[in-house]
Amino acid sequence: MVSSRMNKISKIWNSQAVFITIEGIDGSGKTTQVQKLHERFLAAGKPCIATREPGGTPVGDAIRSMLLNPEVKMNSYTEMFLYAASRAEHVRQVIAPALNKGISVICDRYVDASIAYQGYGLQPEGLTPQLVKMVNEPAVAGWIPDLTIIIDLDVSVAEQRIGQRKAMLQQNKDRIEQRGTPFYERVRQGLRSLYEQEPERYLWVDGNSSTEELTERIWQSITQL
Repeated sequence: MVSSRMNKISKIWNSQAVFITIEGIDGSGKTTQVQKLHERFLAAGKPCIATREPGGTPVGDAIRSMLLNPEVKMNSYTEMFLYAASRAEHVRQVIAPALNKGISVICDRYVDASIAYQGYGLQPEGLTPQLVKMVNEPAVAGWIPDLTIIIDLDVSVAEQRIGQRKAMLQQNKDRIEQRGTPFYERVRQGLRSLYEQEPERYLWVDGNSSTEELTERIWQSITQL
């Protein structure tokens, strides 16, 4: 199993254009690592764009504002479809065109986030991983990441980081961040379940490392295995 993943990552690095996503609960440091990986790709002479979900397009950014607004109330099914709608636009306007032109894509969250956050996180409200996968099938249009990096972190540590960041920026927690510890524990377990189901597509890394150590671990995994 490990050998299979190592061979796949080696092939990824040697490909002209690759699709890499980075996942993790809020506060895990994934956004920073997207930026770091993007910088390393460019420094290595590999054309690359960095993008994010929800968002990445004007339509997606409008949906993102709605989804994260703590003043907006919506049921779990509405949330699921809005994430899928943002993704459908993102895939067709940004991700697929870049990959078809030979430009690598590094994305901050993708369909795995929906499965973990809605399929597992919102199970008490009636959603399931299977339903979320089915709803997102037409949205992704067959574009599955070559590699998904999951940054794992204890929920208590992640929530502490979120609190510190919000205090520094003088911001309130967004609609998702306000859901609290039980929700994030389900999301974290959801990411673990996705990894266990398909370990050859994922790279599982410890988010307790320093930013620099984490960047180096990810980079070496992609380029040297």
